[in-house]
Amino acid sequence: MPADKVSVKVYIMNKEYQIQCGPDEKQRLIQAAGDVDNRMRQAKSSSISTEKAAVLTALNLANELQDAEQTSDILSTVSHSIIDMNSRIDRVLDKDDTENLTEASANSSTGAR
Repeated sequence: MPADKVSVKVYIMNKEYQIQCGPDEKQRLIQAAGDVDNRMRQAKSSSISTEKAAVLTALNLANELQDAEQTSDILSTVSHSIIDMNSRIDRVLDKDDTENLTEASANSSTGAR
């Protein structure tokens, strides 16, 4: 086993799986296996085969991933819109500041008060 990999035992539906991952991924792998195990147990409780429970679990997880990706795309679009609006606001405020400074400078050089 490569030095940068660790071997992790996880259990899904009472079956042991030995999986290699990076040391920094170990905790997430254990949590993911626990999540898969819970979901498969819920699917299995409706008296279907383990294979069918695995397929249903995979489909549900894929659907959730697609929803998360769509949400991420929406958030990215909104974020870019906010950044664009902030840039526009900054330009308007900078323009106003420049005009105010120019006007104040003109007033002070003409002696206007």
